[in-house]
Formats: sequence, C-alpha cells, structure tokens
Amino acid sequence: MHAANPTERNRWRWPMALLIITFFALALRWYYVSTAVIYEPVRGDARQYFAYAWNLVHHGTFSKSPPGAVSIVPDNYRDPGYPLFLAIWMKALGAGNAWYATVLLCQALLGALTVTAAVQLGKHWLSTRWAIGAGLLMAVWPHSIAIDGYLLTETLFGFLCTVGLLLWGNACQHKNHWLAAAAGLTFGAAALTNAILLPFGIILAAFLAWRMPALRKICLTLTIASLLLPASWSFRNIHIQNSALDSSSRDRAAQNLVQGSWPSYHSAWRQSILGNTAAKAGARTTLGAINKEYETLRAAPIQGAKEIAQRLGIHPLRYAAWYLLQKPYDLWDWDIQIGQGDIYPYPTLNSPFQTNVVWLALEIICRTFNPLLMLLALAGLLYAMVKRYSPSLPCKQPNQAALIASACLLAFATLVYTALQSEPRYSIPFRSLEILLATTTAAKIIAWRQQRET
Repeated sequence: MHAANPTERNRWRWPMALLIITFFALALRWYYVSTAVIYEPVRGDARQYFAYAWNLVHHGTFSKSPPGAVSIVPDNYRDPGYPLFLAIWMKALGAGNAWYATVLLCQALLGALTVTAAVQLGKHWLSTRWAIGAGLLMAVWPHSIAIDGYLLTETLFGFLCTVGLLLWGNACQHKNHWLAAAAGLTFGAAALTNAILLPFGIILAAFLAWRMPALRKICLTLTIASLLLPASWSFRNIHIQNSALDSSSRDRAAQNLVQGSWPSYHSAWRQSILGNTAAKAGARTTLGAINKEYETLRAAPIQGAKEIAQRLGIHPLRYAAWYLLQKPYDLWDWDIQIGQGDIYPYPTLNSPFQTNVVWLALEIICRTFNPLLMLLALAGLLYAMVKRYSPSLPCKQPNQAALIASACLLAFATLVYTALQSEPRYSIPFRSLEILLATTTAAKIIAWRQQRET
C-alpha cells in the first residue's frame, strides 16, 4: 500500500472541515428548533408576517390585513422577502403545524448555511486554521442558534447578506461580471427582506471603486444589479395609496426614528408589560409622548423634525453620548430588550440553553466573551477601512475586497440602526461578520507577537 500524498490530503482538508462545521451548525440548530417551545409564536412582528403570507396565498395581495378580514387592503408597511418565504411553504403545506415545523427546520438549515458561507468568505483573507476557528464560534453562538426558532426576518436576512458578500468576494477575485451581478441581485433580495440594506450595494460599489480602481467595472455591475429587485418593488408601491396610519415603509421608518431617539423607550416598553401598577402608569406616559411625537412627524414632517431637534437640544451632551456610544453598544450587547430578554425575542420554554448544562455553560462563556468580541471586531473594522492597498499588487487586492466589503456592511448596519432603533436582535444577521472581523484582529495580534519574538 502507498501512503497518501500530502498534497492530496491538504486538498481534501478544507472541504472536509467546511462540511464538518456545516453539519455541526445544522445539528445544533435542528436540535434547538425541535426542542424549544415558543409560547404563542404568531405574535408581534410575526403576526404581521403571517398575515402577509396568508393574504399572498389566499388573495394574491401583499397586505397586513388580518386573516378573515372583510377588506384586504394592499400596503407596503413590511418588506416582502420574508412573507414570500413563508407563503411558499404555506402554499405547499397549508398554515398548520406542518407548515410551522417546516419553516423552523428550513430556518435551521439557512442558519447553518450562513455559517458555511461566512467561513468561505473569511477564507478570502484568513488562513485555514483561523477561518475554521471563526466558523466553530459562529456555529455555537447562542443568538444565531435561537433566532432560527422564531417567525422573524433575521435568519433569512443574515443568510442573504452573507451569501451576497461571498459572491462579491468571488467576483472580485476572478474579475467576473456574472458573479458581481449575482451578488447585486442577492443584495437586492436582502433589501427586500430588510429595507435598511437598500443603498448598501451603491455605497459598497462607490467605496471600492475609490479604494481599488481596478475593480471599477464590476463595481458598476454590482450597482446596477443591486437596484433591479428593489426598483421593481418600488414600481409596485407607487400605485398604492397609503392613507391609513402605519401602512407604508415610510411610516415604519419614521416610527423607528422617533422611538430610537428616546433613551427611555426600551425600559418604558418593558415596564408597560412587566412593571407594577405605578411603573406601568409611568411607562404609558412615556410611550404616549413617543407616539405623539411620531404622529406629528408623520402628519407634518418639518414640524415633527423641529420638535425632535428641540428635545435633543435640551440635553445635547446626553444625546450625543446616547447616539455616539450607548446606541452602538446596545446594538451589539447581549440582552434583547423588546422581548423576553436574554437571547429570546418571544417567551420561550424548554430551551436547551435553559435546561441543558452544556448549553447553559456555552451561553455563559459566550456572554462573558461578548464585550471582548465587540472590541476585537471594532479593531478589525478599523484595520480593514484604513489599511492601504498597493496598486502594484493587483492580484492580491481582490482578496482584500471581501474583507473591506464585510467591514463596510458591519459599519453600515451599525450606523443605520444607531440612527433608527438599536437593539441586540437587529445585530443577529451580522454576528458572523462580527466574528470574522474579531478573528482577523486576533490573527493580526498573534502574528505580530510571533514576529516580535523572532
């Protein structure tokens, strides 16, 4: 018998590692969604997503009118991507238990594939060992596991964002316009799942065209492709009359802008549900003031903006600290504020993170590590943004384009949610990117120390 060729072994090492990480991530997520029980899963945002899916299947209309309503009024308050995902399974399986179980298992698969795509993305600039290490951390990160058990957009949105970045990294590496177009279409689909991503394709293309002039042509392809799907949806929306309150995406953006400008909003929301009688009364007063400000902004945008600016001007230093420090920290913090808390958007029973000692220990470790992860990711983001790339090494620049794109998306999401409403649930789609950038910093630190020792 002949010994295996080392080159042959190395050729199979990366695909096998990727396969193991994928199945490991899938096993954790599959077990979680099969074990945890969500109390009243169709509630809050999920209730609206269900209504949209129901109306798509039964009336062919994108509307949040509740099932069974006499009048089905089309609107664009929510984005269509996730309701369409739900509607596909609802059309095939009905709206019963089989549909619900299938959606959760499908989300578990998407969550695992997000890890796979993120590891491949990281391989553009990380060594194999560091990419595998990052993948293992992504696979076990509690937020990323738990979110798959809810009828919420984060799993699908995170998958599309990560796949879009991977396609873009490959497009830059091979100077391939077809891959750039696929990346743009994927970013467009992500924008139709969560509208915060609408301008990202344009911003990324402009930034990379400036930083890496050799990529200008495929940056143009990315720009055009990223606008196709959102433009089609916008064409549909201009024919809809949204006179009712909370019936358009503009209303939702205004509501998030106002709520996010009140430091007391999250605590007031929680006190309105969990507080004693006196606390609930105080919370209702705060929420009433927030709602009044929103209604003014919606009815008279200039007057509403003046009122917000006047309130911010009373305590300028407090609000400066709120927007520059506290809100970015809140976005990447641990405890979900609008929901049950910890890693749970909705009341959850029998979670392995509550009943299994190994899972519980894993959550404690990750929670303790979270602030350090945040700082390492910030350092990685700054490194990616400010590092100079030599025009004399064009063959190596495309690999760095994937790193810059990942940093751009992380920075973009942080800025948008800081301006609107900042809460840990909204950072879940980007946790894999946070881990990649944190791993990049760790790799650079260790390489620097090893270099100094030699």
